[in-house]
Amino acid sequence: MAWLDSIRNAVSPSAEPINAPDEGYEVIRGEEGDELVHSTEALRPIPTTSKGVHVAFWTLGAGILLSWSALICSFPLMSLFFQEGSTRTNLASYLGTLYCFGNFVCLGLARNNHSATSLNNRQWFSLSLLMTACVFALPAICFIPFNFNDPFVPAFQLFIITVSLSVATGILQSTVFALASLWGSNSVLAVMSGQGGVAVLVSGFQLVVSILAAFGPGSRDEGSVGDPSRSATVGVWLLVFAGTLGCMVAHRYLFRHPDCHLVLAPLLAREDGTETQAKGFFGDQTSRSVFQKNIRLEVAVALVFIITLAVFPPVTSTITSVRSPPPMLLQASVFIPLHFFIFNVGDYIGRTYLPVIPRLMITDPSKILWLSMSRVVYLALFAWCNVSPGNGRAPLINSDMAFFAILLSCGLTNGWISSLSMIVASSPALNPRITDAEKDVAGNLAAFSLVGGLLGGSLLSFVVNWAIRGDPFSSG
Repeated sequence: MAWLDSIRNAVSPSAEPINAPDEGYEVIRGEEGDELVHSTEALRPIPTTSKGVHVAFWTLGAGILLSWSALICSFPLMSLFFQEGSTRTNLASYLGTLYCFGNFVCLGLARNNHSATSLNNRQWFSLSLLMTACVFALPAICFIPFNFNDPFVPAFQLFIITVSLSVATGILQSTVFALASLWGSNSVLAVMSGQGGVAVLVSGFQLVVSILAAFGPGSRDEGSVGDPSRSATVGVWLLVFAGTLGCMVAHRYLFRHPDCHLVLAPLLAREDGTETQAKGFFGDQTSRSVFQKNIRLEVAVALVFIITLAVFPPVTSTITSVRSPPPMLLQASVFIPLHFFIFNVGDYIGRTYLPVIPRLMITDPSKILWLSMSRVVYLALFAWCNVSPGNGRAPLINSDMAFFAILLSCGLTNGWISSLSMIVASSPALNPRITDAEKDVAGNLAAFSLVGGLLGGSLLSFVVNWAIRGDPFSSG
């Protein structure tokens, strides 16, 4: 059973204590004596661009959005658990808000401890919890019957699943962005790219399965509508399970990396009592100072996701083809997965490729904030699409291609501006307002603002639904 021992060793957390390096590193005091400054001449070069480190952070970034991507791709299937009415109509908003709220709270609480040992243990715990939640979610979501007479059973199951996933993701996100910020801006970009990449992978898989099912026997029958969605959802959650295993391997790789001690030096200093440990959301001087320095970037990244989550997916997943009757590949069972895929492709390109183009690598916080605010136009653009099919009136934007073009641009700007905000916020080289000793705090605060935007967008989606379709809580 040597192969079993090899797998067990690969995914087990490192039991070796994380100690400060004995040589090749020097800590000096700042002028005021109240802040640690690290001598760059005394440090060995950190391989921020090494392929292994980049892939590891890309994988962990993907792990942050694994559960969210799977959850939003499962919304069409989960809505079939409920009778026609307000619960089915607003299920995406309900679960999205619950998920983002749990994520927001856990991410905030996780900021209480920034020690190196805690970072290691909390990241492993979050991955273990994510694995357990996936094992429970797969049968609960994919293999329970539709149309319960009593909605309490599916509602309770979805509540437990959503809370478990949000807690695991909140803790994981806190540790990953703190570690990536310490490792450098290239690692932060790898995390953002991984988040976009896994969304493309999950939605692309769902789209392929939906297309294959659309050409299967009985695909146009009314009673088989849930089968393609069920098949795609099973595959999506299996991908989440496999991805979590990959994150465990990435975790082990980073915390056993030869340069991990140097990267974690600021945290090790706190463990030794040479620096005051952070308390509360903004209870310590460093957090308050960094928050004020980066306020424009934090507002920018929050606003990006407030606008996006207000319409995607609660509103966009209800938009169907303007063609009546729609052709085979534009039926709702394919059209909705296709719209997820198009947005995620744009988001991935925006996160990964646009920030490395010199003309698009904007570092001025004010310009980034204005770009973020300009995205409010998408609220109106999506409202003008085919959000109310069958009402006898043609939508203002009466074109499927126009809808997909708007969706693609929304994804591009979502990924681009959010990456700019996260990278600049935690990089002293791009943002002289912060120091090397503040990088992990800045990364955590930016991630906290990002999740706050997700929560705000989920809440705003109820208002947007009301503005487009009337009372969102009406069962009529």
